[in-house]
Amino acid sequence: MQRRNFFTTLFSGVVASFTQRFARAQAVRQESFHELARLVLPSSLGRARTDKIAADFADWVRGYKAGAQVSSGYGHPRTQVTGENPSAHYAAQIAALGSPITREAVEKALEEAKLDRIPLRPNGKHVAADLLAYFYVSGDGEDFLYDAAIRRNDCRGLGDSEKRPAMLG
Repeated sequence: MQRRNFFTTLFSGVVASFTQRFARAQAVRQESFHELARLVLPSSLGRARTDKIAADFADWVRGYKAGAQVSSGYGHPRTQVTGENPSAHYAAQIAALGSPITREAVEKALEEAKLDRIPLRPNGKHVAADLLAYFYVSGDGEDFLYDAAIRRNDCRGLGDSEKRPAMLG
């Protein structure tokens, strides 16, 4: 009997954990991410691309795993793990922006959150800054920023290492 209670308790804890994570990710409508992306990302990306970035960001939020080991980087042998899911307050932050979301509302929210630069990675201080961090930390964001096909996450091989990346624009 005790074994059954143990497994019932264990299973209900696991289900509760997944349900909380799923509910938090679903609390923000996909359209809200798209609307926010159209405001905070450069308009030169175009609507199709900002919508894709917003959808990818939403997928990243849904798949986020706290405590996962991350790369320590070259020359930094210290093991690092991801922190808590930064999306815990996204629903409230987006609701506070109002509908429709305006640039003025986003600027005010970023000021209130005391954000004066894009974080190195999404950290939960504000969903708008986290969306920017998600994009600009990515290989695509870096390529866009420098207008060059850097393709940071691709291996170009030693034969191409002396060549400058091709210009995109």
